[in-house]
Amino acid sequence: MIYLEETLNLKGASPEAVDDFIAFAQETLVPVCKDVGARLIAAWMSNEEWYGQIKQFFEFDDLDGLKTFRINASQNKTWGVYSAGLEEHAPVRRTRLLEPAGAVPPEVLHQVITESRQSPNFGYTLATLEVIDGKMDAFLADVAVGHKRFPIIACWRPIGGNPTEVIDVWKTPEPVKAYQPADNFRKKFMRSVRATAPKERLVRMLALPYSPLL
Repeated sequence: MIYLEETLNLKGASPEAVDDFIAFAQETLVPVCKDVGARLIAAWMSNEEWYGQIKQFFEFDDLDGLKTFRINASQNKTWGVYSAGLEEHAPVRRTRLLEPAGAVPPEVLHQVITESRQSPNFGYTLATLEVIDGKMDAFLADVAVGHKRFPIIACWRPIGGNPTEVIDVWKTPEPVKAYQPADNFRKKFMRSVRATAPKERLVRMLALPYSPLL
């Protein structure tokens, strides 16, 4: 699988800007994805880096699928309307390609998407970690064990860029209202992870109404 991450800083950084973009995406982006061969798997918002920042993730089977999407998108009128609208709604934006790191099978993410249709979950967390050089295999082995116990639904690495960066996606149903001590398994898991990835940044994401991964 290949994932295209699209990060959008909305013009105006206001609730109205977010509402306008959601309406725009529902009208233009959602209907055209199938026609151009892009699977929208998530659309989330956070206020950590920029008020009302949007992250959208598209999934492709492989690089050939991504290439086909780009060809189709360049020839599709509705996608052209979407691209032009991005200039108006989010003049500052960036994209990058991600791939599975191998610790969490893509089927886990697909299953959560299926379950979301019946029981929506609106909160997710992106955990970005810096892994020590030479420790990637040990780190991924920990995540492979941890996702069977914790709600880690995806584990990605950038294609190009920082070779030591890993992005874990956590399903986080409701924010904890107060500090709670960790159980022994979590303590052991985190000790092992910190030995291979001492730096970690967590960003709480809110699923948007048109996101398949609610």
